[in-house]
Amino acid sequence: MMKKLLLCCLLAFHFSAQAQTALKGKITDEQTGAGVGFVSVSLLSLPDSGLVKGQISDSAGLFTFSEIRPGRYTLLLAAMGYRKLYREINGSADLGNILLSPDASLLGGVTVSGERAAMQMQGDKLVVNISGNKLFNASANAFDILKKLPNLEVGADGAILMAGRVAPGVFIDGKPSPMSPEELQNYLASLTPAMISSIEVISNPSGRYDGEHKGIIDIRLKRDQTLGWQGTATLSLQQNAYTLNENNLSATYKTKKVAYTARLGYTTGNTIRRYNALQHQANTNIMTTNTHWQTGNNNFNIQLGADYNIRKDHRLEVLLRTYQVRRDLALLNTLDITDASGEKPVSFTNSDNYSAPRQDNYAANLNYSGRFGKTQLDVLGSLVKIINRQNEDIRNRNAFTGDLQDHWKTILKNDILIRAIQADLTRNIGKGKISAGAKFALSSTENDLRYDTLNTAGEFILDNGRTNSFRYDEYITAGYVAYEGNISKFSYAASLRLENTHSVANSYTEKQVTKRDYPAWLPALSLTYALNTNEQVNLSFSRRITRPNFGQLNPFRLYISPLNYFIGNPFLQPSTTTMLRLSYSIRSLNIALQAGRESDPMTRYPEYDSATNILQYLGKNLPYNDFAGVEVSFPFTVTKWWRMNHNIRGGYKKEQTPYHGVTYAIPITDYSVSGSQVFTLPQAVSLDVSYYYKSRSGSGLYIHRPLGNVDIGLQRNWLKGKLSSKLVVYDIFDTNRNRLIFREKQIINNELQHWFGTRRLVATLSFNFGSSTHKTRQSSRSDEENRAM
Repeated sequence: MMKKLLLCCLLAFHFSAQAQTALKGKITDEQTGAGVGFVSVSLLSLPDSGLVKGQISDSAGLFTFSEIRPGRYTLLLAAMGYRKLYREINGSADLGNILLSPDASLLGGVTVSGERAAMQMQGDKLVVNISGNKLFNASANAFDILKKLPNLEVGADGAILMAGRVAPGVFIDGKPSPMSPEELQNYLASLTPAMISSIEVISNPSGRYDGEHKGIIDIRLKRDQTLGWQGTATLSLQQNAYTLNENNLSATYKTKKVAYTARLGYTTGNTIRRYNALQHQANTNIMTTNTHWQTGNNNFNIQLGADYNIRKDHRLEVLLRTYQVRRDLALLNTLDITDASGEKPVSFTNSDNYSAPRQDNYAANLNYSGRFGKTQLDVLGSLVKIINRQNEDIRNRNAFTGDLQDHWKTILKNDILIRAIQADLTRNIGKGKISAGAKFALSSTENDLRYDTLNTAGEFILDNGRTNSFRYDEYITAGYVAYEGNISKFSYAASLRLENTHSVANSYTEKQVTKRDYPAWLPALSLTYALNTNEQVNLSFSRRITRPNFGQLNPFRLYISPLNYFIGNPFLQPSTTTMLRLSYSIRSLNIALQAGRESDPMTRYPEYDSATNILQYLGKNLPYNDFAGVEVSFPFTVTKWWRMNHNIRGGYKKEQTPYHGVTYAIPITDYSVSGSQVFTLPQAVSLDVSYYYKSRSGSGLYIHRPLGNVDIGLQRNWLKGKLSSKLVVYDIFDTNRNRLIFREKQIINNELQHWFGTRRLVATLSFNFGSSTHKTRQSSRSDEENRAM
């Protein structure tokens, strides 16, 4: 079936034929001659004025439309503070400088919906212009920018959520680059607002993207027009109870044929985290758990790349990278058990866990892009090797007497090998564009965890109950076909993706092999109606898939305290999500409604053993989860020195949660409010006050207490803008804490809290040097790599 699908696409490419060309130009101010950035550029067909293509110009006013068929068109330019410009064109490839006239009637006063660099909907994606946007000038880095964007929330642990429920994929210049939260923070911390042209937020991805992506954040980097060097050096010092220092250097050197890139990063210092739990046991005793993580970091990463221009419209890119993690981890835990009154001690245990985890990550990417007549071909290949090693020393002592109760030692060996290749073809047909692609990925994960326990004779012996050996192989074959076009004021995009997964989970310890094969058809449709240049309505539909990752499948114990641990489930099934989204936008005001159902969602549920007081968290699939939401965002300018941005999100979900013979289906509603107030002070100092609040929420089994934070930052540029200094206090009131309470107290009467040390002072210096036409690119990490980790 996959071969037939690709064959049909290739035949369509073969029989379509009409010459195509690229259309480009630069938009400049009629009075000053300076480039006008972030202009809405629309290419309209004649005579019906249907939208052919649209985009936002970059910060220098440059724009390029590729794959344009010969004919007569109208070019429409619209920007805040300027008069609209309609210009008829007929086959010109280079339009040169296009002059925009300032509109005096729009200057001064209060401008609702922001400035030139506003947020704008383009079809099914939100485009947020960053560079030159004063709303983001005071942001320390790209990570801070994401906190301010509509439909995005950033957790205390650095995890990014879209619509309050899904983890989006992160793309750089249209290429996927998923990574762990720590790596994501490190990379985003190295990107200053001046380095980013725009960020595109896609809330309902099409079949062109991997089925794992329920949402996408695409960061488009800024470029200029000269050869030579360009680079940014960033030094960041964080201080709370401990100190963390992050240093990043990125540089490019471009010749006429080759662009070389290098990125270096080094992190040293400590981070902290705390976990607290209060549990009423079956025998009426009260157990209090307090766990403190202190992690010492000595990590570095190196990325080297070369982008070779073989000839016109043919490029070859090579990327090599390594990410080396060296940590010292001290996990200190206390278990304090008292009687029901909370006054009489029953037992008090200290548990100390010391380890030195290390990770060696090696990757190579080879990417090709070429045009053959009317056809565009893109090929991406990757090879990744990840090596994890960790030795632990775990001791439990009676805090009253100091006697050693238990002593374990562990040795972990974890090896991951990932191979992936994908190819995409694109070609114009009629007034639209057809595209097709295929992907194959193979991931192999070998995990060997050995536990040795000290016996009464003072010897360490193998602990068969905890020792685990597990291998997981996953083969993913995917293909898609997509078509997009327009009819008058309507534009549409339809796609169909097929992904087939073959997996083998081999638990050597339990002598159990689990094999599975499951195909998934993933259709998507997007319809957009342009009411006028700055106003549109979009309706989109998609179906996506989420596969269980290695950690969710491996049936071994991951301890968070001596009596609490997680266990994976090798029989977990993938979940599928079907969603319908309706959005309306007028200038920078955006309103969206969405609703859908996730079938077989994966979760962890607690099981309490009243005899041993052990609380374990097991993986399982729920029947389904219905969800809905509404989002509103509206940036605006009060005065020249005061700008605001506000985002409001409301959510609803209803999970079917079978638990202990009862199916809980509790309607859960929540809302979140986020925003920022940016003030331009004397001496070109920017003051940024950002806030975030999320109401009470939860799941079928847990209630999540409200949380929030307030951040305050100062920023100033020096040396004609080459040096930027920023000082930010995050979570100034120390209120960003995740607190959960179990709903059914007759089953488990407990509550818990996670704290990630978010209140901290951060000082950052960024220095920009040189200039280049090449874009500094983050390495592309595959979906398989992200899930394997």
